[in-house]
This record gives sequence, structure tokens and C-alpha cells, in this order.
Amino acid sequence: MRDFIQKHTLLCILTLALIWALAFQGTRGLIEPDEGRYSNVALQILQHNDWISLYRNQDTLHFTKPPLTYWAMAASVAVFGHNEWAVRLPMALAFVFSVFLIYRLGQIFVPRRPWLPTLLFLASPLAYLASNTINTDTLLAATVTLGVACYCQYRFAGGNPRWLDALWLAFGLAFLTKGPPGLLPLLAIVVYAIWHKHGMALLRPWGLLGFAVIGLGWYVLVILRHPGLLEYFLGHEVVARIASNSLNRNSAWYGAFETYIPALLLAVLPALAASAVYWRQARPSAQPHEYNRFLWLWLLLPLCVFFLAKSRLPLYILGLTVPAVLLLSRRLQEVQFGRGGAIALSFWLLLLLGIKGYAAELLHDTKDSGVFAAAIKPLLPGKPEQFIFVEDMTRNGLNLYFDADIKKVSFEPKPKPISDAPFDASLTQELQRPADRRVFIFKREIEAQFLAVLKSQSVQPVKLGEWQEGKKPSARDRMIYTLENEFVK
Repeated sequence: MRDFIQKHTLLCILTLALIWALAFQGTRGLIEPDEGRYSNVALQILQHNDWISLYRNQDTLHFTKPPLTYWAMAASVAVFGHNEWAVRLPMALAFVFSVFLIYRLGQIFVPRRPWLPTLLFLASPLAYLASNTINTDTLLAATVTLGVACYCQYRFAGGNPRWLDALWLAFGLAFLTKGPPGLLPLLAIVVYAIWHKHGMALLRPWGLLGFAVIGLGWYVLVILRHPGLLEYFLGHEVVARIASNSLNRNSAWYGAFETYIPALLLAVLPALAASAVYWRQARPSAQPHEYNRFLWLWLLLPLCVFFLAKSRLPLYILGLTVPAVLLLSRRLQEVQFGRGGAIALSFWLLLLLGIKGYAAELLHDTKDSGVFAAAIKPLLPGKPEQFIFVEDMTRNGLNLYFDADIKKVSFEPKPKPISDAPFDASLTQELQRPADRRVFIFKREIEAQFLAVLKSQSVQPVKLGEWQEGKKPSARDRMIYTLENEFVK
């Protein structure tokens, strides 16, 4: 067995990564709000049969993220069906692809033990557990790592200049995944290339053309299709995230320290633990210092930008796990870990797998749309076409379970921006639409106001039941209503 592993190290690591990533992918429902929102937009692609414009429902556009993650999820659902496993599959595969790329980078930066950074990445709680949630950052980490790997193949492995063309294609995919944040590692490459006097080599005509087509083509199409979208992209998705606290994402001056330092420590926790245990054996790598210089630029330059931006969430720095584990692996590559190290790593990986397996029990089930769907399904008189949340948190994940549109309405009419609208319409406007198997959901405390609006519109309510949000005394009830004749065939 040992001889087989030594001869087929990469195959064994990828097999382990695939098993680890795919395990328990479908054992819990979609957790709101993020998993519900992302999956809903992906499902809208299939429901509208429109792979260009992104929708939250049939009436509302949703362009808060570029389409690559949505496309991957929609394709997965089209092949494997409407289930949690299918919508999470692209994140799992992106994680496995990242493991492959880190092994290739390890052959350059940790040549004696290229498997070491891959195992440390596999053991990263941040990277591993993120691969079991629906997010854009896992796919972004894979695409930017691909771009950096292409550059490293050219610069440090004596590769063909065509690797630089591949670099631009990879960063085109990164830009199509999350926009400007996908280009931050490219900043490190440019600075390093200029520092070492080969910056002009990056300006490859075919590579730049490929980036323009892949990275910018979709943006051009949707901007031409939807007037006003350019202003939204520049104002809301760039300026607001960088320079304002309008998104309320840890924008205080200390927010970056509270958000990113714990996340980065969680990302490299096993590597730090190994460095602490084997610190006497750890040695600086004998390879050229320019290797460390490049890895530090890759780690610190994007991190500085994340610190300066006003919108901050822990998964933003997920991609920086890669240069961090490479740097730590370079110090650990001469260490003799022995049987104790193998046992510790195995125990840790099994612990992460157990946490992932019991995530449904560990997470608060009031945010689980699968739990909510199972609870309300017996109350419904038939298959709904729309779930309409009245002044309440929208459970977009219900689309996966009922193949129904999800809307949010307010009591008073409110301005509706071109994308990311907080409300789709007012309740009065919604009531004036034709019957369409609608189910209305709201908190108990606004039930009287809801019924008053229905009465003013001469609409007859039909109460389907109630659902309690959790078991705590402070839990709020949800009222489930439809309208008279809505479900009549």
C-alpha cells in the first residue's frame, strides 16, 4: 500500500479530496439567506431558459454576482435533479480542483513534499467546510489559483509563454465569478513581474483578448439588454462595497481585524499547529528567496485591499489560504512527521468530516428551508406557483423544494431598483394580479394588517395553518394563507 501511495500520490490525494468533498453534501436543507438566494437565482435560469439575465423571480432582476457560479449550479441541477446535493456539487468539485492545483504549485514551491500543502489545504476548516455550502468564494478560490498556477508554471518552472495566455483566461473566469475581487491576485503578479523586469511579458494579445471575451463579454450583453445596469454595477457593486458602509458588513475601522484575522487563522489552523509542534525541526527553505517574495505578495497585497474595503465577510479571504499553506509548507518540508503526525492528521480530517455530517443538527433549523418546506407541505392544498413573504425574511430556498417563484412584498409601495430590490411589489399590487396558486407567509404580529389590506381589496383570505419558528419561548409564529379560489383548477 505504501509503495502504491508513493507512486500515485496525486491520485490518492485527489481520491481522498473527492470523497471528503462529496460526503454529506445533501444531508441538510438549504440554509437561509445565502444558500437559498444563490440556489434560487440558479434555478431561475432553468425556469426562464435564460442564461444571460439573472432573476430572483419572474418580476425581479438580481445581478449582485456575475453568473459563473449560477451557471455551474444550474447545469448541475439540470443533470442531477432538484436536490441539495446537486446545487452544492460545483463547490465540492471546485474544492477538489483547488487541491489539484495546490499539488502542482507544491511541485514548484515545496518540491521535496508537494503533497504537504495539499493535505494542509484539505485539513483547513475554512476551505473544507466552505466546500459544503453554496457560495461564490470556493469557485473564486479555484479560478484565481488556476491563474496564479499558470503564471508560476511560466515563471518558476520554465514553461512556455502560452501559460501567460492561460493566465488571462483563468482570470477571465475569476472576473466572471465575482467581478473585481477576482483580479486581486493578478495585482501581486503584476507587481512581482515589474519588480523582476518582465512586466511587459504579461501583455499577451491573445491572452488579453481571451480575458475580454470570457471576463467582460457577459457584462456587455446584460448592460446592453438592461439600460441602467452599468450604473448599478459601478455604484452598488464596486463603490458601495469599497468605500461605503451601505451593505452593513463589518465596515467599522476594526471590522477587518474582527473578520479576517480569525478567518485566516481558521484557514491555516492545522498548518500553524504543525509549525508549533515541530518548530525545532522547521527550517527556512533553501530555495531562492524570490519564491517566498512572490508568495508573500500573493498573500499580503489582496489582504491589504480586503482590509481597506468597507464590505467584509470571512469567506472573502478564502483564496488566500493557498499562499498561506504554501508558505508554511516551505518551512515544514524537512520535518519528519512520523506516525504521530499521520495519526493526528487522520483524526483531524475525521473530525472535520463529522462536523460536516452533523451540520444539520449543529445549525439552527429556523434558517433551514428544507425543514420549513417539510413542515408546511401538508398544509398546502396543492402545488403552489408562488410563495409570497409579506414584510418577512424571504426563504428563497423553497424554490428548490416546490419549483415555485419566491417573492417579497411590503404594505406600502416602495421604489424598486434595477437589481437587488428589497421588495418586489406592494401587497395591494400583488393582490391585483390574476390568481396563480399563491401562498402568503408572514409573522403573527402583522396578521391583522394583512387581513385589513385583503378586506380593502375585497379579497377573501383562506388560512392554511401556522408554523412556529423554533422551540424557544421567543420564537415567532408564521401564518400561512392563500386566497379564495387560488387553487381551483
